[in-house]
Amino acid sequence: MANIIKCRGFVLNTMPFKESSLIASVLTNNLGKVKLLAKGIRRPRSKMCGAMERFNFDELIYYKRDFKEIYTLSDAVVIDSYSEIRGDPYKVSAAVVLCEFYDRTLPAEAPDRASFSELTRFLKGLKKTGRTGVRALVVGHLCRALSGSGVMPHLNDCVRCHRPAGGGNGRLDFSVMAGGVVCDKHHDDTVIGLSQQTVKTLVNLYRGAPLELSDNAVREIESFMVDYMHLHLNNLNLRSLKHFK
Repeated sequence: MANIIKCRGFVLNTMPFKESSLIASVLTNNLGKVKLLAKGIRRPRSKMCGAMERFNFDELIYYKRDFKEIYTLSDAVVIDSYSEIRGDPYKVSAAVVLCEFYDRTLPAEAPDRASFSELTRFLKGLKKTGRTGVRALVVGHLCRALSGSGVMPHLNDCVRCHRPAGGGNGRLDFSVMAGGVVCDKHHDDTVIGLSQQTVKTLVNLYRGAPLELSDNAVREIESFMVDYMHLHLNNLNLRSLKHFK
């Protein structure tokens, strides 16, 4: 017997199904990530036409059946389409980066209020920020999303032996492979130099401080972000991040 579920959620991704339907991945407010089959939604006269666009925030009703991985969507009403974002292709690309990250890293149907709240803050911030602040916003929220995925970089001392981290000239040695700063004895082929200010910025981010990333911090974090996610999140490569320039 099906249970009728009513919730709110962000559309993370969609894929066509047959001629007129869609399968959508949705991050809900209290049920985690769910997969929904929206039958006939691609027909021009569908009552839900346009409701399941990527990063829409919707009110949803669906039928949940035991032993099913995809549930049938009954109704979807748009609460916020984030039109301020959709008017700028650059902001759209930014929004898709975080949506893809959550879609590909969150387990199915595991309640995750922290990720839901983080995506909410990101999209609200993206609505308000100017174009020059978009890149820093994406990088900062990706860093916080890494923490939620359990792979936050270790930044206080050497990740391998807990001695003070090595480096010089105001820089610290960061091992992408080890997942944090390292001392002189624990260098590997993936070590790069990060400024102490960038490391401090990351520490503050993970403590919940407001997002304030300098241009240099953004560049330095970007220099290791792709390889870091690939190594520590099951070979994750965000396709959307390659197109976000």
